[in-house]
Amino acid sequence: MNRSDLWLGMAGFLAGSVNAAAGGGTLLSFPSLLALGMSPLAANATSTVGLLPGSVASIFAYRRELTAARADAGRLLMPSIVGGVAGAWLLLFLGDRVFAAVVPSLLLIGSALLVVQPLVARWLLRRAARNPAPAAAPSNPSSTWPVLGVSLLVAIYAGYFGAGAGIVFLGAMGLLLTLPLSDVNALKVVMTAVSNGVAAITFAVLQIRHPGQDGLQFRAALPLCAGALLGGYLGVRLVRRLPPWALRAFSALVGVGIAFYMVLRK
Repeated sequence: MNRSDLWLGMAGFLAGSVNAAAGGGTLLSFPSLLALGMSPLAANATSTVGLLPGSVASIFAYRRELTAARADAGRLLMPSIVGGVAGAWLLLFLGDRVFAAVVPSLLLIGSALLVVQPLVARWLLRRAARNPAPAAAPSNPSSTWPVLGVSLLVAIYAGYFGAGAGIVFLGAMGLLLTLPLSDVNALKVVMTAVSNGVAAITFAVLQIRHPGQDGLQFRAALPLCAGALLGGYLGVRLVRRLPPWALRAFSALVGVGIAFYMVLRK
């Protein structure tokens, strides 16, 4: 194990912990990979694969809420799969030049979404208090197509870059679904895990078939995976000891700093 492995393992642990608290771990793993000399496209693909174990661990943690909202979770699967593949395809088809041009804006958007996440959560709680609904109540059938459409768009963004995608989903589903906040948050975890999962598979398959192209770096993804898995599980205990705003602020500042760095280095 060399110094780079330790660096990536630590980045994965912190990213997994941030995802456990509020989401936005990409804002830590992505710049860590850039610092090792990867291109933005390769760093993004590797980050997507590296953080996947933490997302899977989160699904297990939310199994109780997902049992109550299993019907809604089921109808989110197809748009999450299609959107994740589409986002990954767009990333690889448009190439590193386009991604490098838009990533500063994406970083700023992700950082802003991370900062407003507590406001979204409080708004959803107030809305739920005004319109109480049983945890097992079925969602309004009239909202099916809007739910599928919004899920598809957010999944495309998650497959392409993904920082802040879960927060967008949380706010949109709070309007469209009559479910408790904990259930909506569990659905968010499913959507991001599935879209990132199929995007990761897409990156892996294409890298295996075309090993010379700029994309997923398996060697760097392994320590990131290990760190994210530990962060997604053990990091929850750390998160409970720290104020959530501190983790959000740290990730947001990293995202803003890297965005300005990428603009200035051009």
